[in-house]
Amino acid sequence: MTFQSFALDDIADLHESAQVEFKLAGGRDGQGQLPEDIWATYSSFANTLGGEIILGVREIRGHFTIEGIPNPLPVLQEFWEILDDPSRISHNILAISDVQLIQIMNKKLIRIHVPLAPEHLKPIFIGNDVYTGTYFRLGDADMHASRRQVSQLLRRARYCNKQLKAR
Repeated sequence: MTFQSFALDDIADLHESAQVEFKLAGGRDGQGQLPEDIWATYSSFANTLGGEIILGVREIRGHFTIEGIPNPLPVLQEFWEILDDPSRISHNILAISDVQLIQIMNKKLIRIHVPLAPEHLKPIFIGNDVYTGTYFRLGDADMHASRRQVSQLLRRARYCNKQLKAR
């Protein structure tokens, strides 16, 4: 498998934001494991503005270092299996091209572009309960959506679905 190579001017400039999230994905053996909290970030990006998740970066007190994922293929396989399981994630809104293996400083990372979800699919949520599994992005944090926020998204989705059916 070929890796897309990226140049990085200054590692010290790495930081999280409303549309960028770094996760280590090292696992117990250091070879790579999908972080459980990736799904809250997937939900929050999909429900807010979209964003980029980069797996293979360590954060220590606000400073980021590129660690890489020595064995990224099992991580990718698990990612797609969970994403395609409607009992785990409400909707897969990613295209194959939204997930890339990249290489920075000879280290393998996984880059996941999460687009803003179409209104008729919102909210994107984790598990089977829309009210406990929906997240929004606030600054660089994934926040649980309130019942009121979820209800607003559901109303908007129903309206959009009616409009789509009327066409």
